[in-house]
Amino acid sequence: MESTMEVTIVGGGVMGMTCAWRLTQRGAKVMLLDQGSFGSGASSAALGALWPSAMPNPGPLQRIQRESLWQYPEFIRELSAAAGRAVGYLQQGKLEIIASEKQLEQHRREVEFANHHWPAMVGTEESKPAMEIVDRDDARKREPHAAVGDWGAVMCHRSAQVDVADLLAALRLACERAGVQMRAHCKVMEIALQSGRPRVMLEDGPIESDRLMVCAGIGVCGLSEKIQTLPPIKPVKGQALLMRSERPAVGRIVKNGAIFLVPWPDGRILVGSTTEPEAGFDTTNTTAGVDFLTRGAIETCPALAHARVESTWAGLRPTGPKRQPVMGPLPDLPSIFICAGHFKVGIGMAPKSAEIMTRWVLGGELTSDERQFAPGGMGYGGIKPAEIN
Repeated sequence: MESTMEVTIVGGGVMGMTCAWRLTQRGAKVMLLDQGSFGSGASSAALGALWPSAMPNPGPLQRIQRESLWQYPEFIRELSAAAGRAVGYLQQGKLEIIASEKQLEQHRREVEFANHHWPAMVGTEESKPAMEIVDRDDARKREPHAAVGDWGAVMCHRSAQVDVADLLAALRLACERAGVQMRAHCKVMEIALQSGRPRVMLEDGPIESDRLMVCAGIGVCGLSEKIQTLPPIKPVKGQALLMRSERPAVGRIVKNGAIFLVPWPDGRILVGSTTEPEAGFDTTNTTAGVDFLTRGAIETCPALAHARVESTWAGLRPTGPKRQPVMGPLPDLPSIFICAGHFKVGIGMAPKSAEIMTRWVLGGELTSDERQFAPGGMGYGGIKPAEIN
């Protein structure tokens, strides 16, 4: 009789929990460890906006990110059933304000690409293209309070949003119900090999398993000398805030340059976000950051001048080399795997990343795109620098 594979996962954010859930579904015996409480790190700071990369010349990251977002509705249905609780998920689309003729031409290329290559929209009351350019008058009919200028806007009907708090709570429940052994508030002292098996040293003793997956975000490189030889997973700070409006201000995601608004039917409007690669490990809000977000929100939707600011926060996005994730086994230690560094798209890429990592760990087949992110030193996988958007 074939023995059950034992897998230890370090890091209980969206990646660690999704991987633990999927591996357990495939028959693995999984131990999930986190130095804090599950879902309390970088994942909890995300705003939950899910828009597909519209690059006309996509690389492996853009292709995989889109595949993950196409899977998201079914992922949410399955997760909700497994957890026994609903997960807030809406596919109302995204309206992005166009600020110049140059942007207009860029978006025209993106629209042509998307409508030719993306899957057709299904389950809608009326036939919609994946993306379309709308003029100022049409944009203002769709979003009367958005400050759309003369260049109009681009509508991405495939964009969606997920309630991140719901998502993380459901993943915790799904893992527990599936039989994942979950240990919170435990500090990993060291990662090593014992007779060829990965060993995780905790303050109260070691844990050995057949495979080890490290999903610890910006904490990855501090866990082992071997991991320290890889390109580092660095923090990129992002500040955000939560507004509440008594009257509906916008009905879908609205993006205006670096500012984007994520509205929910209960009156919440999440506002993001700054991108601060030089901030190090600082997670405080700054007056400059909050002012940037507040002014940007009001410029995008003047009606928000009367909204209440209910909370502000900052998170550290784990960011791999060239803003690409690291996913796969260590070059000389094939029983130790890394899954980290997804920058701004970790929430959206969780379904596909977990699928990829499950196949890596259990010895399944992988595509050439999926193998591109395996760790292997500088320039791993031959990836060229590219951002998701």
